[in-house]
Amino acid sequence: MSTTITNQAEVKHDETPSEFHFTDLTVRVRTDQKDLDSLETEWKSLTYKSDQLLCMSYSWVTCWWKHFGRHQNRSLYLVTVYDDAKLVAIFPFYKGSTVVGKYILQDRLQLLGSGGSPNEQLGFNDDYGISDFLDLIVDPEYNDAVAKVFVSQLDGAVFGGNQITFHQVRDDSFVMKHVYPLLKRTNRKIQCEITDVCYSVNLHQAKNFTDFVNSSKSSARRRFRQTLKSNGTEDGYTIEVPENNDHVSLMISNLISLHQHRWNKLGYPGAFHDTRFKSFFEELCNTAYDEGRLWIKQTVDECGVSAVRMLIKFNDRYFDYMSGFDEGSISSRYRPGIGLLLDVVQDAYNQNTKHIELMRGDEGYKKDFSNSTWVNRKIVIQENLQFQTGWGVSTTLLHWISDAMKILKREKILISVQ
Repeated sequence: MSTTITNQAEVKHDETPSEFHFTDLTVRVRTDQKDLDSLETEWKSLTYKSDQLLCMSYSWVTCWWKHFGRHQNRSLYLVTVYDDAKLVAIFPFYKGSTVVGKYILQDRLQLLGSGGSPNEQLGFNDDYGISDFLDLIVDPEYNDAVAKVFVSQLDGAVFGGNQITFHQVRDDSFVMKHVYPLLKRTNRKIQCEITDVCYSVNLHQAKNFTDFVNSSKSSARRRFRQTLKSNGTEDGYTIEVPENNDHVSLMISNLISLHQHRWNKLGYPGAFHDTRFKSFFEELCNTAYDEGRLWIKQTVDECGVSAVRMLIKFNDRYFDYMSGFDEGSISSRYRPGIGLLLDVVQDAYNQNTKHIELMRGDEGYKKDFSNSTWVNRKIVIQENLQFQTGWGVSTTLLHWISDAMKILKREKILISVQ
């Protein structure tokens, strides 16, 4: 059997339904855990070649799937693209399904790292999860060809019948630069909305750490110098570096405690309220430490630990992922959390690392470090089968119910904290 694909030559279906041949490219669909395991070496090589960001790294994705992905209504849906035997792209999806009896109301594809609600059955609309900067992983030499393959299969054997949601795709991602322009030329219903602003520190703008501080805007420069001067003083703080695995574990525990105490005091559950996230975070830190990519330090004053900051280095960038600080500490007026971030900047210059990603969020302190921002977006490609199957009313109702359940769950958590 063969059909004609828009922007592609002929596509042929193999005897194996999980493999399809395009002009010069072969697409394979993999759905088993062993397939994810077998891709490790090629995945790491491709993320390096395509200069991918942290949350598309193999260690992040596999850790996320272990703690958030596995669910009776979820399965892996890894789409791999080959030029002969050369892997040129990975579309790292998982499939979530809403099933009533024997009937599937909706199949959804999302990137590994996004979502992860405990109730996949309802398919929460804005369940974008704990990861930033998600994307398709593509060899830059094949950008145009792979984008055409992706779009050509929206109603084809690879993606047909699935709603596809991209969460946290950055302006410079493959999805935004190569896929989205093609999507806009189709007659598909596409939703695209801004979800977050993310600050990025470009250290190319200064020659060294001293120049970075001196060239900062005047208000930030004054705060930076005050914080730096308090490092090592009697009423200030000192910075501690982990010496071994046990010390790393202690700092992780301190970070979790400080983070939870601060957010609970404000009336919020905090990130570690979800025990899955706590397990994910601890494993992520330990793996990064073993691989030599973890940056974690804490500040200590005469009353104890006042701040902890954790970053992970990947593809020559630092990613500022999690921190905790004690607003009631005696050194809090010197902003020890900012002292730790300044220490990251200094380490980055010493290692000739030129970018620090401050991740999602518009917190004021980030504007002291950078005026460079990225926008994250959510893109939803609606499935085309609703008007054909008669399930349109059902899926619309499902979305309303999922929104209501999300709000109720959030309120229940807040009540329990307060």
